[in-house]
Amino acid sequence: MKYILFALHGYLELFKKRGQKTLFDYAKKENFESFMEKGEWGYILLDKTIEKSYFYFFYPEGSFPGEGFIRSLKYSIPSGKDNIFFLSQFLSVYENKIIETDINLNIKEKQKLIEEIKKENQSFEFFTFENDIILRISKDLPFLNNKFPNKIKGKNIEEVKFKKENFEIIDKLMENSSKILNSNPINEVRMDLNEPVANFLYLYGMGKFKEKIPLSQKIKKNTFYFSDFKTIDGLRIFFDIEKINEFYDIKDDSFYWFDFILNPGDTPSIWVKNFEAFTREILKKILNLEDARFLFIFDPFMNENYEYDKTLCLFLAVNFKRKTKRKYKNPSILFKSFIE
Repeated sequence: MKYILFALHGYLELFKKRGQKTLFDYAKKENFESFMEKGEWGYILLDKTIEKSYFYFFYPEGSFPGEGFIRSLKYSIPSGKDNIFFLSQFLSVYENKIIETDINLNIKEKQKLIEEIKKENQSFEFFTFENDIILRISKDLPFLNNKFPNKIKGKNIEEVKFKKENFEIIDKLMENSSKILNSNPINEVRMDLNEPVANFLYLYGMGKFKEKIPLSQKIKKNTFYFSDFKTIDGLRIFFDIEKINEFYDIKDDSFYWFDFILNPGDTPSIWVKNFEAFTREILKKILNLEDARFLFIFDPFMNENYEYDKTLCLFLAVNFKRKTKRKYKNPSILFKSFIE
């Protein structure tokens, strides 16, 4: 038997009502109709972030190591048992109030702002990338979850501090960043252009080092991963799933995880075209695959640095051994039904 999971990130948008119809109603479903005819639709409740959602989908009994650590794997940042990781994002603050959380900065601007912060915070290590800034420290801290940036707009700086024992160094870093960055030349230019300044560094997505958990050992099958993007590549590395560049040769007794994502900046019509291309080009290659189970998950995740509200996502189960339930509040039960 072959087990094929399609995680379609952002594609839940296709099923939201726009007037009397959804985008899915308008989309051409070439090849996908064959799967719908043999499949069962249902709902699955995922978590608030993409990495946490798919971690607990595969491994409910484990403790989530945090987005910061998962991203460190994605970027091959060395880590050890004494390492703590945080995701970092520049926000705009006015009179100690967070007024903007989505600031368009290029990587050079981020690097220069981080360099300014590091001058007064030598004990911190920063790793700056196009979409992520990761902070690594060697300090034993209790694991704490805090809000992602999109959930704190309008809050006062004091409200977003950790304010816990041993976190004074983290709170001080965030507090000092607003003093350090206000007069930075990058922000002076942004003010002249009437653009939001990047004058506060917010830390979130705390992660702690954790040994890898090979998914192949857990499910007793070979595991493979294909994606046209690298958004959650860290999770693939954590589960030690082999990355492949094509999926023509589907092997027996193997699990395949195929990831696709929509761009939040695209228009709804482009989303429809992306789905049509997926059904036309991708599904065509596996349409007549024998001895195979398929699971399609349509989730809301388009941005890995965004905290979503918990919502019921759609799934389509095809060729399962037994009939699926209408609704799964524990997503791992659906995965178990799929893989066993």
